[in-house]
Amino acid sequence: MNRKKTIFVGIIIFFMIIILDQVTKVFFINKNIIIMQGGLLEFNYTENTGIAFNIGIGNIFIIGIINILVLGLIVVFIAKSKINLKVLIPLFLIFSGGISNLIDRILRGYVIDFIDIYNFPNFNLADVSITIGIVLLIYRILKDSILEHKEN
Repeated sequence: MNRKKTIFVGIIIFFMIIILDQVTKVFFINKNIIIMQGGLLEFNYTENTGIAFNIGIGNIFIIGIINILVLGLIVVFIAKSKINLKVLIPLFLIFSGGISNLIDRILRGYVIDFIDIYNFPNFNLADVSITIGIVLLIYRILKDSILEHKEN
């Protein structure tokens, strides 16, 4: 896939993730109920003023600044013409999730989390997007590094 097609796919992913994440969050705001309970997977509305694993709870301004800086770095990476096309989609996944959570922080002062897996902090679809993007990015970097090492 060439750069233009990859960026087009990335933009579609960007909007799909934000729309899906925001719609699911609105559903849980309006319901504010526990949908499933007593199993490995539950859906519980929670308000998170921190970041991953509830780190930095209550420091919304500092977290917002960090969020904006990280997203800015991703934009710089995406804009670079020499970037490996195989890392663009993971970067779009990370960027999309980050933007959707930033929307929450700006509009509400907290991020809505609702997916609850047994003994794990609650999270949302934006967090899933960020995690998948990071895993794919690490995989791509490691794979390229191993291939480059074998060639030398």
